[in-house]
Amino acid sequence: MNSLELPKIKEDLEKLIGKENVSNTFYKVSEYCINHVAKNIFAMSKTEPFIVARPQKLDQLVKIVKYAFEMSIPLFIRSGGTGYSGGEVPTSSGIVIELTGLNRIINVDDKGRYVTCEAGITVKELNEYLQKNYNLTWFHDPGSRDWATVGGSVSTLGVGAFSTKYGYAHNTAVAMKIVTADGEIIEIGNKIRNDYASYNFIDLFASSEGTLGIIAEVTLKVFPVPKTRRIILGVFKDFHDAVKSCYDIVDSGLYPESLMIEDTLRFLLEGIAPHINLDDPILAPYEFDKSQAVLIVTFAGKEDIVNICQEKTKEMLKLNGAKIIENEIIINAYWKSKTELPSWSKTMENVKIHSFVPAIPLSRAVEFNEAYDRLVKDLNLNKAGARYYVILPWMECTVSPSILLNDNDINDIRAYEEFTKRFSEVVMRMGGTPASTTGVGMRLIDILEKLLPPSQMMLAKKIKLTLDPKRILSPNKKLKL
Repeated sequence: MNSLELPKIKEDLEKLIGKENVSNTFYKVSEYCINHVAKNIFAMSKTEPFIVARPQKLDQLVKIVKYAFEMSIPLFIRSGGTGYSGGEVPTSSGIVIELTGLNRIINVDDKGRYVTCEAGITVKELNEYLQKNYNLTWFHDPGSRDWATVGGSVSTLGVGAFSTKYGYAHNTAVAMKIVTADGEIIEIGNKIRNDYASYNFIDLFASSEGTLGIIAEVTLKVFPVPKTRRIILGVFKDFHDAVKSCYDIVDSGLYPESLMIEDTLRFLLEGIAPHINLDDPILAPYEFDKSQAVLIVTFAGKEDIVNICQEKTKEMLKLNGAKIIENEIIINAYWKSKTELPSWSKTMENVKIHSFVPAIPLSRAVEFNEAYDRLVKDLNLNKAGARYYVILPWMECTVSPSILLNDNDINDIRAYEEFTKRFSEVVMRMGGTPASTTGVGMRLIDILEKLLPPSQMMLAKKIKLTLDPKRILSPNKKLKL
């Protein structure tokens, strides 16, 4: 569409949903993104003129979509705007639907442990309400929790500290209310996750990043706030021993709440530095400069059971050569960084962080870590370290191999884009996926077009064109058409 049509579109939208809900500018860019997310890579900072519509009610959302469908106006779906993939970036003139106005909690079934909420409520807002009023929580805890919304988390298969036990964000979604490309409301799911009375629409829409329909409401499985949590930090000289310990823990019959491997650089930079000077003598006994990895394991529940799990885990880690961190100052500093502060909360001037987020079999983690080091050196990039979220029971891990870069430097930009391309090829050879979470958006669209089987891409495009025949939902995202 021609950007000259935008004044007329703005006028029409004001009549449909009220002047106060329409603007040229009023979505905000989160502090999370401003502080550390690189946006100049993969042309993610290049936008076309657009109008922002912020519906406050479901019927307003429906009106916007029906109007856009009738007029064939592109729609770009935006929630908290914390993504790394540019999924919310308007790549053509059109309407940005900003969903944070849809932020109500609709119903809590505290006996059955379900909550139904609108998609625009933030993860933090939802959990604060559940914890205060029902002693329940949704175990999705991304570093962007203050800004990331429920809808955005579900629609990008979000990962967090508790994904080991509870899965990705969409794994606890049991029902949804979807607004289709032509403005119809469809309800999918019930309170049973493994429901195959029809097709598995929950996972289809959860993985679509807003390209097949707009998630307006979600029903989530929630759980009691644990009475006790124990955190085990084991420092390993050899990365391989940290990986072996993950297998040993699970093979023993233990089922941790969190199981994460971090290389020592990531552990120190993101986990410890916001609270403890890295020259502090309390860190010296653990010889981080001579170590490759830290294994983070948590158990939560009844105190006597959790204490047994903690002791058994420590025994296994020690047998594999780990130094167990017993200093409560260090343990509490790390856990506060992981569950209370934004990712990369320590500001680094003129430096941004970026990571594509692949997933691999845990058995290939050592090889992955070696490839990370090699590619960083080959392309003259700066490592920020990697975190491996181990997901049970599949023994796979979602990984964030992060890079420090100046995203105003064309050489850094080109090097990082090449890093993502080459690493994606490596991941595919390992039997993994270059896009486990945070979405494909516009960042990986060209790469995946070349790497994925043509038959798979053809099927995905058929589904897209069936559900969005006018191609108005997030065009040029996820798929090339």
